[in-house]
Amino acid sequence: MTASAMVAEFDDVAGWTADAVEQLGERHAIPAACRGSASPAALAWLAEACELREGTWLLDVGAGAGGPAAWAAERFGVRPILLEPMPAACRAAARLFKLPVIMADGRRLPLRPGSVDAAWCLGVLCTVQDKATLLKEIHRVLTPGGSLGLLVTVARCALILPSPDGNHFPTQHELAELLDDTGFELLEQIDEPGDAPLSWSRRADQVAAIVATRHRTDPAFALAAGQGERFARLFASGQISMQLIHAVTRPACPTSTRPAHGGTMSTPTGDNEFLHELETEVEAELNLAEASHPEETTGLPPSQWLFDPMDVEREEIGLRDLLGAAEALEGKPRPDESV
Repeated sequence: MTASAMVAEFDDVAGWTADAVEQLGERHAIPAACRGSASPAALAWLAEACELREGTWLLDVGAGAGGPAAWAAERFGVRPILLEPMPAACRAAARLFKLPVIMADGRRLPLRPGSVDAAWCLGVLCTVQDKATLLKEIHRVLTPGGSLGLLVTVARCALILPSPDGNHFPTQHELAELLDDTGFELLEQIDEPGDAPLSWSRRADQVAAIVATRHRTDPAFALAAGQGERFARLFASGQISMQLIHAVTRPACPTSTRPAHGGTMSTPTGDNEFLHELETEVEAELNLAEASHPEETTGLPPSQWLFDPMDVEREEIGLRDLLGAAEALEGKPRPDESV
């Protein structure tokens, strides 16, 4: 997707949506923030398939303005973590739902291995070229046997009409192979359920009407509307369909201890194993701190800060020192040292 279309569809519209919701009231927040990602019936199917319950750690990859995660928190009592690369969308989710939001790319999740119980990725996979890397990262952070809920646009045939900018729709066969290759077992798949109830649609439409009134002349509005029109034509022609998928992680295959050219290879044991695990955890924490982009936060009014950027910078220094110490104890050269 071109940079301008991506910003228009996933960032500008999210910020405008939050402004409109604040005018109309909080009852409009979830329907408006789910627009284009899922209906109540689809969310209910995914929640039941993933067996969400109170206290479940749910990671929403590409969370947008946060509607689906907020719905799951309200209905099932999950503990959501939102991950979204667009800054205005992150701010919109924080404003509307006060949920924890990480601004980061899904292809490098700043989370520890096995740290979340379930993950959702709704309407995101078709916007990513390197789908395998995204799914491998989700697999990494899920607990063994953890659930993945997907809402995916699938190509039913070779497309004749033009696709929305930047969208790469997998075929059903490609999607099944992709899940298998990245360590998932596909358990269930259905067509996305029908339309949302009138009460839900009415609230989402009221927010959309305010956004249109305020921003109709903005070039970004025209870009986002054009994306939606291309989707609508492809759906109407039967060239694409929306699928709901429930998959679970398979255990990783054991790593061979035999090197490629004979001999033996030892695995970390004792102190080395502890240091290896420590490095992994510290690197994940450091990625999380770096993903918060403190340099961008300092340019915002303090009222919009989700954290104190000075605290993040101090934490980064401490984590780098700890990582350096662990690497030194394990005998690894630092990146700036000769090897």
